[in-house]
Amino acid sequence: MEDLELVRRIQNGQKEYLNEIAEKYYNDIFYFCCYQTGSRENAYDLTQDTFLRFIRYVEHYQYQNLKGYLLTIAMNLCRSQLRAGPKAADPAETDPSLSCTQRPGSHTENSLLLADALRSLPDAQREAVLLHHFYGYKNREIAQMTGASYAAVKSRIKQGLSKLQRLLDKEDFYE
Repeated sequence: MEDLELVRRIQNGQKEYLNEIAEKYYNDIFYFCCYQTGSRENAYDLTQDTFLRFIRYVEHYQYQNLKGYLLTIAMNLCRSQLRAGPKAADPAETDPSLSCTQRPGSHTENSLLLADALRSLPDAQREAVLLHHFYGYKNREIAQMTGASYAAVKSRIKQGLSKLQRLLDKEDFYE
């Protein structure tokens, strides 16, 4: 079933379709939050909060791109948490094999280096790079999601990729 139809049914009181939306987009939202915060626990909480916020405001949903809408909610929640300051680290999260930025089956040193490099980017650049290169959004879509101008998004992506390249070259990422 298409996203728009799922949302219409939810808006008409058929709340059981919320599960389909959560199943469809949970991993995308979770990994976005992981890359933003660097914490599995924080990402889990933020992902839950994203879907709770969607549920709370589903009656007002008017967008055509549900995944983009959910990512925008997640992005705003991540920004709020990052402004509030880091939570205390869970000792289990110091184990690299539990890194939240690892998708199942990708536990490699290179992906840990990439995750660390991404987290070292300024928030706006990290968001733009993630949305463009990991989620496939076009610059105009990212501008709409972030509230930034098209030129700013284009610049953030270019600068972010340049910084990533420098960071990864320092770590001999390509060897």
